[in-house]
Amino acid sequence: MGDRIHMEGRVFPLVLSPEDYIQRFGSAERAKAEILGEWAAAAREPGGDRINAPLMASRNFPYPASLPVLAAVKAAERQGGRLTHETYFDRAQEVHFIECRDVSHREVLLDLAHDLALDLGHFEADLESGECDRVVLAAAEATRARGVERTPTVVFNDRWALPGAVPVETYLAILEDLVAGRDPRETAPTAREGWSLRRPYALPPGG
Repeated sequence: MGDRIHMEGRVFPLVLSPEDYIQRFGSAERAKAEILGEWAAAAREPGGDRINAPLMASRNFPYPASLPVLAAVKAAERQGGRLTHETYFDRAQEVHFIECRDVSHREVLLDLAHDLALDLGHFEADLESGECDRVVLAAAEATRARGVERTPTVVFNDRWALPGAVPVETYLAILEDLVAGRDPRETAPTAREGWSLRRPYALPPGG
């Protein structure tokens, strides 16, 4: 089955600012609690044992918004291309999920750039220019147009979206259905387990 599957990862912000958290969840406190519930679920999955939801819960800052760190990823990419993009992003994930530092703060973002031996002057200038923000905001708009509202969201065959952290077995069942030409809504364990498999956006006629 592996030779018939192509995977592509994309990063995008669902919540751009602290105000967005309040609008979406009702309060910053409720936002943090609900998101850390997703962390706890992810920590129970294979490879998730390093995710530190209790440590993040103990931090006295609101859950960080996505725009600053994703703009920093773009600023890193400007210096070293896709490889530097991925390296900065991976390190930011560690700082966020494991060390539980506030990745919305400029000081933390500069620390990451320093650790990767980036040119700090150019890095900060790119952030100040606002161009990296604009690139991220354009990606956010495209994501919303597809109906994506949660992370992670996995889109299969550019047709079916499965939002939220779910067991690995569920992903495998959906892939098996699609490879076999079956409708994943009917045979995958999504309905039984309460997962919502849906179309992320309108298909062209006949799709």
